[in-house]
Amino acid sequence: MTNSTWAPLPSVLFPSNGKPIRLVWNAALRDGPRPAIAGADIRNREIHLHPSLRRQPAERSRILTHELFHFVWVRLGNPRRAAWKQLLEDELAHNAKGELGWSSHWRKADLPRNFPNYACEAFCDTAAWLFSNCPEHEEYTLASKWRAKRRDWFLASPPFQF
Repeated sequence: MTNSTWAPLPSVLFPSNGKPIRLVWNAALRDGPRPAIAGADIRNREIHLHPSLRRQPAERSRILTHELFHFVWVRLGNPRRAAWKQLLEDELAHNAKGELGWSSHWRKADLPRNFPNYACEAFCDTAAWLFSNCPEHEEYTLASKWRAKRRDWFLASPPFQF
């Protein structure tokens, strides 16, 4: 993959580990019982995208960045994951409404069940909001106060490896 899809990603924040991630176009993606437009296969180092994203560069950038950050999540380490989860728990304690993507939104609605999945999806959606070529989207509903806290967390936490 080239960095053209992730033009905003500074290489100092995202050093390459040299292992390629393969992009697979797949029209039959599912997220459990739900149809999906993308998915990350961490073990095989693949990102699967629905072909409809070929014609939507900003949406493709957002979704591809989200999927890339699933690879970052598994390499993040327990202390940084715990710090991220604490940030989310603070939001929840203050009844923060909204999210930065559908993936985290529907999981947030299912809390407290399966908080770890919500934390991962919120991490990936936040990264997509910050680092993709899609600065505005109807799914970005989290209040600016909480967006700023998430942005500050990300910018204080590099480098991220995938």
